Amino acid sequence: MEEINILFSAAGRRVSLIRHFKKVLNDLGLRGRVISADINLLAPASYITDEKVLIPKCTNENYIETLIDICKTQRVSLLTSLIDTDLILLSENRDKFERVGTKLLISSVETNEICFNKINTAKFFKTHNVSSPCTYSLDEALNFDQEKYPVLLKPFDGSSGVGVTKINNKEELIFFAKYIKNAMIQEYLEGEEYTVDVYVDFKGKIRCAVPRKRLEIRGGEVSKGVTVKDKLIMKAACDAVSKLPGTIGCITIQCFKTKDNQIKFIEINPRFGGGFPLSLHAKADFPKWILQELVFGECNATMDDWLDDLAMLRYDEEIIVNGDQIK
Repeated sequence: MEEINILFSAAGRRVSLIRHFKKVLNDLGLRGRVISADINLLAPASYITDEKVLIPKCTNENYIETLIDICKTQRVSLLTSLIDTDLILLSENRDKFERVGTKLLISSVETNEICFNKINTAKFFKTHNVSSPCTYSLDEALNFDQEKYPVLLKPFDGSSGVGVTKINNKEELIFFAKYIKNAMIQEYLEGEEYTVDVYVDFKGKIRCAVPRKRLEIRGGEVSKGVTVKDKLIMKAACDAVSKLPGTIGCITIQCFKTKDNQIKFIEINPRFGGGFPLSLHAKADFPKWILQELVFGECNATMDDWLDDLAMLRYDEEIIVNGDQIK
């Protein structure tokens, strides 16, 4: 059997995810390597991969050609990205990668366009009757009576929680609207916040959904969470994801469960989220299923054969290298 080489664009801090992909290769008896590609040598996860390569920023005109060259020389079987910023670009160039024998674990252009722009996401939810918070224009919000506050102000193209601001009155809205670029305004939701990891197989069939209740957030990513086998959330998440065109792999969808048990979806990321290791430790083995499908054509994924009430308490871990390795 030929080598199964996996390339991660923007490996970043995803140490546990990448480490598990390496483990799965070994567990399945597959020969192969895990390769990281990043814009500098400071990505911690790149020091646990079998090989690391430097690439330009995705805004560089040579970004795609550089990745294609890497895929050819490294005989890459599967390429995926762990950040939002290059997903549309990669999906637009899918055919170029397939011509050199590399499969993209990247959803369709249309889905990435829906998910990257939160205004598009809100329109998608509304068009497909997916329960979600109301979205307002700045003029509409400025005419609100005080009883309509608080509202939420956030960049429509933001990531990792940057710029997300609770607005308590008109004065705060006027102030923050000047400084938060590309801002949109939404109904402020209260209740329990969940992230659901949804696995979509290579044929587009939804095979698993793992709700994770967010107990504590740091830097836009969950630092403490717990799995909750909530059938209502699982069904709602699967229904919402099923309406997206051309999805594949891990789709991360966020929602609130309000005090009156309404489920309202707020965001979708068509990639592995930062909190995915909790689902992985709960035995929802997305990496194994991905490699099973890639190599054998099918996987043994199940909808709810994972551990309920498993908690993750996150902490920082150091990777120590010689200084000359990061220059």
